[in-house]
Amino acid sequence: MGRQPGWSRPYDGDMPRHIDQDVHSAFVEFRNGSEPKCMSVQCLYCNQTRAKNTTRQKQHLLQCAPYLAAHPEVALQASAAADEAAAAGSSSEPQHGHPDASQYPNPNPPPGEHTNLGFMPNPRINGTPNQMPGHGGRASIGAPDGTPAAKRQKTKNSNLPEIPLREVHAAFAEFKAKDDDKCMSARCLHCNQVRAKNTSRQREHLMVCPGYQSVLKEKIPANNLRHQFDEDDVASSLALPTPSLTLDFRMSIRVKPKLSIGTANFGRESWISCVGGQWAGRFGKGILLPGGQDKQTMVKDMATRIDASYLLQTNDEQPALITCKVKGWWTGDRDVMERLQDPVAADNVAAHRYLFRVVIELETGDERYADVNTGLWVGSGCRRGAEIVYDAHRVS
Repeated sequence: MGRQPGWSRPYDGDMPRHIDQDVHSAFVEFRNGSEPKCMSVQCLYCNQTRAKNTTRQKQHLLQCAPYLAAHPEVALQASAAADEAAAAGSSSEPQHGHPDASQYPNPNPPPGEHTNLGFMPNPRINGTPNQMPGHGGRASIGAPDGTPAAKRQKTKNSNLPEIPLREVHAAFAEFKAKDDDKCMSARCLHCNQVRAKNTSRQREHLMVCPGYQSVLKEKIPANNLRHQFDEDDVASSLALPTPSLTLDFRMSIRVKPKLSIGTANFGRESWISCVGGQWAGRFGKGILLPGGQDKQTMVKDMATRIDASYLLQTNDEQPALITCKVKGWWTGDRDVMERLQDPVAADNVAAHRYLFRVVIELETGDERYADVNTGLWVGSGCRRGAEIVYDAHRVS
């Protein structure tokens, strides 16, 4: 189809960004009865019809008064670009202004009169002449009870996670607005807005739906604490991954009797030396070399601070050496803690009667075990006579 008489680009330069975004949603497509092989389009803002052509549709929007009234930022961009082109003297084509209205059908034909392309606007999609949509999306579908859908909003920047497809489907109830409709409509179960069924648009809606947003924020563990961040604080909308724990290795450490150093600034200090031991786990096994030290500081109610360093050796033909640092607390009822100070009595105290919780870090210069350098472990321990046993759970 050739260029229509009197039509030219409004200005030389790039189209405003909103034009590129809105060109497809600003027109409804249909097949012209006289030319069934060609698609035609009708502007949802002024009801003008034309052959389907993306470039010409963009040009039309730049001169469509209802569209420009609804998008003042586009009008400003187009005006500024035209002024720049005129100032630079780059307008080599004659400017013809708006196309002759006689080329297009009457946007508001009398009752019973069809447009010259044989297309009658569908009130369910286009609305009545006095109810044409004034925004950049397709016309909203009203609810069966007459409640119109809200204007389409662009998705706001959000720190909330992307909504899974199954949750998008679960958040909407599908139905046919009319019995003879070929397309399904969808009602948001959180705000009752109704729109045409479209997964992408439904997901966009949920990202700005106040009802769904409140439900989504409640799923963030940090928002269910006793004290919370303010509603508008970015930390209240951050969904962070929850660490998982995997049992990675166990250490059994043989120790000498405890040496009491005496009362220092923070409590009563003791020194416990390692005489050996063994370890085994997912990434290897081996022994603990003699010489490791465990400094313990006992504070109020016999709660004890653990600060220990050990040296692990692997069972490889050429062994690797791995340093192991253990820090944590040993706490429990006073009578239980008193029994644990006696190596013989400690054998009769079940591990669940007290808390022996530690953080473990490993470090090595051997490339075969370099992965441990960036790992972090939390562990639980127990005292058994002259041995201390730790289970190390890797945080992932």
